[in-house]
Amino acid sequence: MLPSSLSSPLPLLLLLFLLPSLLFLPVPPSPPSGRAEYRPPDTSFTHLAVHRRTGEVFVGAVNRVVKLSAALLELKSHVTGPVEDNARCYPPPSVRACAHRLESTDNVNKLLLVDYTGSRLVACGSIWQGVCQFLRLDDLFKLGEPHHRKEHYLSGAKEPDGMAGVVVGEDDWTADSRLFIGAAIDGKSEYFPTLSSRKLVADEENNDMFSLVYQDEFVSSQIKIPSDTLSTYPAFDIYYVYGFSSRTYVYFLTLQLDTQLTQMEAGGEKFFTSKIVRMCSNDTEFYSYVEFPLGCTKDGVEYRLVQAAYRQKPGQRLAQALGLGPDDDVLFVVFSQGQKNRSNPPRETVLCLFTLHDINLAMRERISSCYRGEGHLTLPWLLNKELRCIHTVSLQTHFEQHFSKWRLFIFKWKHRFNHGACMNLSCH
Repeated sequence: MLPSSLSSPLPLLLLLFLLPSLLFLPVPPSPPSGRAEYRPPDTSFTHLAVHRRTGEVFVGAVNRVVKLSAALLELKSHVTGPVEDNARCYPPPSVRACAHRLESTDNVNKLLLVDYTGSRLVACGSIWQGVCQFLRLDDLFKLGEPHHRKEHYLSGAKEPDGMAGVVVGEDDWTADSRLFIGAAIDGKSEYFPTLSSRKLVADEENNDMFSLVYQDEFVSSQIKIPSDTLSTYPAFDIYYVYGFSSRTYVYFLTLQLDTQLTQMEAGGEKFFTSKIVRMCSNDTEFYSYVEFPLGCTKDGVEYRLVQAAYRQKPGQRLAQALGLGPDDDVLFVVFSQGQKNRSNPPRETVLCLFTLHDINLAMRERISSCYRGEGHLTLPWLLNKELRCIHTVSLQTHFEQHFSKWRLFIFKWKHRFNHGACMNLSCH
């Protein structure tokens, strides 16, 4: 977890521009005869997933998961709520009697992913502290709903737009899939990590389901928001907007409280900033964690509130225009204006295009510059203060100087560094 400190310290008013200008991609209107539309009865959508081979569409909604054909015709529907619950019950009332009054509670879908290895859908909701259902892809039959262990509770936060996940493991070095999950925790760091890597085993009722991929006495496959940070900034949280994998990395687009700007604001107004998080997909101990600020400008106006994103391979003309190869990835991101009003952002938005090649290049340069002693570590939410980068030849020396209070972790670092796993700069 320590290497997460090596993120990019940029000046407060300086944004990283990975392209010289925004690329706006107008979409021509479809003729009426070619338009497909689906309107759900008595519910609202929160998430969707498209099967990459069949084109079938899975939709997460309030109290329901729906399967549509590629032409948006409803094929199946699965009811997920309402459920008797109370947000103050931990563990949930399905496990232990709760002293608080239970009431009928909507189950808002917060995460919807296709696990291709298991031929199933992972649908996580807002009830029972964020438990998930496994649904068979063919007919949405419920294969299981693990809810008896603390690892089964991903987040009790009610907002539908604070959780994102990435399933990895197909054609990989493990027989089972793994789920990288980022979630807003609503101040409950004692219960939920903000980022973790979980096991996706074949048997939905197996006790290992959602267990941390790695855990020992000192480190594990998770990062928690420190209680000191929540004491200083009770409203601090990290909202995960979108997650994806590309080659050997896993990425998340996040929105988090900007503790520096919020601290400087006398009136107590909250400012937020968008960051892209990256780590190696085979990193079981989260040593490769790094985060980097992301934003756009148009006509001198800053757009810093990420709303949505999508990773895609570029078409032939776009690849040629950007000098990319057919296997390179581009990232489309929608930002709202400014840095305020996260829950009710300004209506004016921009669509921005980034190349992952440029993002990775900028991250690599920032990490290298920190080793040269330039700038700050800029992870105050994790370290509880700003620390300057120190010129160092040895990774061991760097952390012995900066993290003496975490001496129990040093032997882990020595072992890992001596075995040649150069964290952050590349994956092995």
